[in-house]
Order: sequence, then C-alpha cells, then structure tokens
Amino acid sequence: MRALSNALDGVYRIAGFLAGLLLILLCCLILYSIVARLLSLYAGGAADVAGYVMATSTFMALAYTFRSNGHIRVQLLVQRFTGPARRRIEVFSLAFMSGIAIFVAWYMTRLAYDSYDFGERSQGADAILMWIPQAPVAAGAWLLAVAVVHTLIQAIFDYDAVNPEHAAGPGEV
Repeated sequence: MRALSNALDGVYRIAGFLAGLLLILLCCLILYSIVARLLSLYAGGAADVAGYVMATSTFMALAYTFRSNGHIRVQLLVQRFTGPARRRIEVFSLAFMSGIAIFVAWYMTRLAYDSYDFGERSQGADAILMWIPQAPVAAGAWLLAVAVVHTLIQAIFDYDAVNPEHAAGPGEV
C-alpha cells in the first residue's frame, strides 16, 4: 500500500512541476502579447492560449496542492474533535469530497469529449479545437479525484498517515 501511495505522490509531484512550467509559459505568453502590442505586431490568439495554459496549470496543480495540505480547509468543526470522532468526520468529509471531485472530473471529460465530437472551435482568431485545451484540464481534474480518493483510502486504512493530530497529514509529497 505504501509503495502505491509513494508512486501516486510521485505522479502528483510531476503534475505540480508541470503546473509550475505552465506558469512560466503563461508569463512568456503575456510578455509576448505586451511586446507585440508595443511594436504594433499581431499577437494572434496569445491571450486565448494564455487562458488555456492558466486553466491547465490550475488543474494540474490541484492534486499536488491537496496532498501537500496547501488548500485552505475549513477546520472549524473538525478541530473540535479528537480521536475516533475526528477520524469519522475526516472520512465523511473525504468521502463527500471524493464524490464531488469524481463528478467534476467526469464532467470535464464529458465536456472535452463533446467538444471533440462536435468539432467545437474557440471564438478567437486562432479557432483552436476546444477539446485540445479541455483534455489536459480534465486530466488534472482526474488527478485531483485520484488524490482525494487516495487520501480517503489512507484515512480509512492507515489513518496515522493522514492524521493531523500526529503529523501535518500527507505533508510534502
């Protein structure tokens, strides 16, 4: 179980690194757009592509951020409990979040598939096929869903690995 957990944490780390690279690309696209405007050059869809890169970067970073406890979690109720009661609340919360994350991932996959099926193109000057930027967003959504289910399974079978009372949870993945 720990070997699989470590392997998944490695996948989340790679996705987080990719998200960082995409942020660098986003900065380059914005700078290109600014310089092109200053030089009266046509930037041809740079703003649209920057938006797609930003969405992909955001979704690719979600799993890594979740597993490294980087998301702001409302602890008002959970922090009042200790021991088995806290564990039950954590498991319930993770199960609920798993359902939502899986639904979002399924929906994003369906959106990308429908865009592919209908040949949908962007409204910008570049007319990009919409499934191309939507597919990596769906992949990032699935990574988040896997990370949440991963944490749920740990909370059920190996609670000490995610117990915030004993450690900082999964911590730095």
